[in-house]
Amino acid sequence: MTDLPQLRSRYLELTNQTPPQLAKQRGFPVRDNHCFQRIILDNLLGQCWYDVLDRGKTPAYKQLTAAQLQEAIALAEAILTHPTSYLEQLNQNSLNWRSTGRST
Repeated sequence: MTDLPQLRSRYLELTNQTPPQLAKQRGFPVRDNHCFQRIILDNLLGQCWYDVLDRGKTPAYKQLTAAQLQEAIALAEAILTHPTSYLEQLNQNSLNWRSTGRST
């Protein structure tokens, strides 16, 4: 799948619907869609996403290339198929990048 609209739609499905629905059932450390998006984008980019992408009017996922969206989708799907400890590690990565050298 390399069609940008299809990739964006799949990304949104995997971050807005599926993980939040499973969060309580699986004991995920986060529950809200924006948290899943933060975790995926930060891990995709290997740093706080807004150090790479514009925080302006265009949503972050719309700034990703097709290849980056495919990687983001793979991360989201891995969250669903791996044990909860996988998401916990991705979340910790994200939190670490955000605490390094910033006051937020």
